[in-house]
Amino acid sequence: MKKICVFLLPLFLLAAGRACAQQVLMQGWYWDYPKTSDGKSWADTLRLKAAALKQAGITHIWFPPHTIASFGPGSNGYDPKDLFIGNQTSGLGTRTALNNMLAEFSAQGIAPVADMVYNHRDGGSPEVNPAVKDYITNHYTAAKEPFPSDRFRCIIPLGGSSGNGAGDYYFKISSKTQDGRFFNVGYKLYMETKTTGWQGLSAQNEAEPNGGGDCGAGFNNTQLGRDMLASVDGVGCKTDEFKLTISASDYNAAGDTLYIYLNNTGSTYSDHRIYGIWSTGRSMDIVNDVLYQTYTNFSNMPSGRGQMNYEFFKPNSSNASTTYLSGDWDGMYFFYDYDQFQQRTRDTLTNWTKWNWTDLGVRGFRMDAVKHFSPQFVGDLLDDLHAAGMDPSMVVGEWYGTNTAELSGWVNNVKAAMDAGTLAAVQPKIFDFALRDNLRQACDESGFDVRNVFNGSLRDASGLSGFNIVTFVNNHDFRDGSGFASLVRNDPKLAYAYILTNNQLGVPTVFYPDYYGYPAPSGGLYSYHPSVAPMTNDINRLMTALTNYIHGSPSVDYLNRFSTPYSSNFISGSSDKALVYQLQGFAGNGNKDVIVAINFSSNRLQVDHGINTRGGTLGTGTRFTDVMGNSAHPYALVNSSGQVYVDLPARSFSVWVQGTETVLPLRLMQFSAEVVRRTVALKWDVEQNRDAQSFDVERSVDGSGFKKIGTVPVQDAADRMQYSFTDLTPKVNVGMMYRLKITGKDGRTTYSDIKPVRIDQATPKLTLQQNPVREELDLLLSLPEADRISLMVFSSTGQELSRKSLQLDAGTHKLNLPVRELSSGLYRLVFQSKDGQQVVQFMKK
Repeated sequence: MKKICVFLLPLFLLAAGRACAQQVLMQGWYWDYPKTSDGKSWADTLRLKAAALKQAGITHIWFPPHTIASFGPGSNGYDPKDLFIGNQTSGLGTRTALNNMLAEFSAQGIAPVADMVYNHRDGGSPEVNPAVKDYITNHYTAAKEPFPSDRFRCIIPLGGSSGNGAGDYYFKISSKTQDGRFFNVGYKLYMETKTTGWQGLSAQNEAEPNGGGDCGAGFNNTQLGRDMLASVDGVGCKTDEFKLTISASDYNAAGDTLYIYLNNTGSTYSDHRIYGIWSTGRSMDIVNDVLYQTYTNFSNMPSGRGQMNYEFFKPNSSNASTTYLSGDWDGMYFFYDYDQFQQRTRDTLTNWTKWNWTDLGVRGFRMDAVKHFSPQFVGDLLDDLHAAGMDPSMVVGEWYGTNTAELSGWVNNVKAAMDAGTLAAVQPKIFDFALRDNLRQACDESGFDVRNVFNGSLRDASGLSGFNIVTFVNNHDFRDGSGFASLVRNDPKLAYAYILTNNQLGVPTVFYPDYYGYPAPSGGLYSYHPSVAPMTNDINRLMTALTNYIHGSPSVDYLNRFSTPYSSNFISGSSDKALVYQLQGFAGNGNKDVIVAINFSSNRLQVDHGINTRGGTLGTGTRFTDVMGNSAHPYALVNSSGQVYVDLPARSFSVWVQGTETVLPLRLMQFSAEVVRRTVALKWDVEQNRDAQSFDVERSVDGSGFKKIGTVPVQDAADRMQYSFTDLTPKVNVGMMYRLKITGKDGRTTYSDIKPVRIDQATPKLTLQQNPVREELDLLLSLPEADRISLMVFSSTGQELSRKSLQLDAGTHKLNLPVRELSSGLYRLVFQSKDGQQVVQFMKK
């Protein structure tokens, strides 16, 4: 294992054409994120948080798939149907909400990262697909994989000039290859016509033996509009035969269609197929009349763009005879698999990507399931974007697996497919699933030696450059609560401490629920997970440490790695439950080294540990300040043995910076805004309270700019304090947003998260019962609550002629206002309440 890995600083400064700046990606959603409802959307949620996230240090936000999904707006979007959206609504929100969100990201200087599905598509209209029929009937062998039976249906013309009509039909079904792995696999046979559909009857079950005439056996009767449950026979003649009787009333004689569905009922596919259909009406086998349809006609999408047909997918006319529909690239894992080797497919997907850039303002791409299509496609796509002047600042592929050779291999293959000019401007990246799983084990498995984390990243295990890596702790795919696929559930802040303080590993990702807190169990996919408090403050302070002290470091030294040359004396805790490492200083932080320690143990960590003294530069007495304030002591000194003393609580971490530094800004533990009657009560908890000076409460009404409505001074020097403020004059029936501007004693400012509030309340309403009037105004007044109201009459020139004030209870009131003394003409009646004025005109006869 390498002792020290070095990034050349000029490369870091120039990578992807960017100045020296630390990227931090936020995954701005989770699997169960609330979908669009009641006029609210997730796009609005992210938009309102953009300013605070930018302030915290987020540079890129990965938002959920925004294409129109085949399963509707309740879907997460990995079943893309209409790629170009139009004015439709996705789970993320309306097109307007999407545009507003992306505009706000841009205004805040945050790059929007779209979740792009380049592997498959779903939800097209049915079309005849001769390539699928050709593959199934002519080219499919035992060495190949079956075409999934849930993605095609068979049709036979009825009536008209087809020659098929009333009579008995005998359907013969068997395994195409007679491969034993496909025997006894369940399937469901269902048939209907345009005239006769679902009958609402319970499913039938096949009765063996039912091999029919080819086997010298009987058959099973089935009927239109009813399911027949069966399995491919593994004994006898290995055939199922079903008799269907079609009467004259079951179809339209002028022209109709028999639809045949033959779908698997389990989690696997078999190679069953119809190999014969005997028609008594025609006294012949009509299996050649069968046409195969797939749902691959995308010519009539609401957006009017992204047209495709079966030739864009696998199999198609050019590869039906050669494809095996197997392996990562060609396996039919998800919906209809794009054939990226077809120029038409590449062109459509490239145009879609460019549209995201030009029309939506997307500036980064998270590529879903990159294992399942060629890296050549990605390289060509990036070349096309670069040639058009579109160089995304974030391109990251998702390869779901922990094999570091495969993960780094994908990046290297993409780079090999890119032109030199493109590679100088864009650095393709891969999510580091290997490091993530090591961090999960370090946090959640008591027997795991956490020093494996040092060896387990893509950077350390395969030598891949950090420029080509994105690290993470949790994401939307980890939710089943067991093994590799589970969330990091025990103190995930420890995992964040590692990826946010080791800049050599790649771009760190913050997962939305880790930052804002997991939702309480509600029966969804996260129901097994307890409600978890947000880690906003720990993550914010780590991001501040990364930005202020670490982001430009050219190297990291793993001090307590396996076979370390650095001496240590563990007073409490142990080396196998701690990560201690040192980052080299750089010009941007004043050439100050940084030491990080993370304690994964349930016991206190106390250790004198050797450091890299840089050839004696960091000599005896060199001071390192704990900028997190988590350790037992505010600073550590290098002793005569070249060691520093680390003293951390159980399951904790801290960061020591060379020299005398200020502890990082206070931690806002919780901030809430709640409607109480007709006021808004704001509450917040603060750690490191002693470092704060004041809290300005700011409010925005209907999206206008924030304005200060009050200031709360720091109360005392206690470490943790609770504060509150009440807005006594909120607006009703409009959207309001609240935030805190926090000023520290050092003059630095930061902002809290934004809390949206709306007070929906009925307003008083005055109705004039008749108009024109003679003697008096008959009025109907509705008051939502008790109030003192005024009724004033003005002339057409603005002169006040009369005024009447009343104290009224809530409810509906009939009032009479005399106007008999007024001369004929036009007047204004002004109704005044605490909610404002209402003006109505009336004519006096």
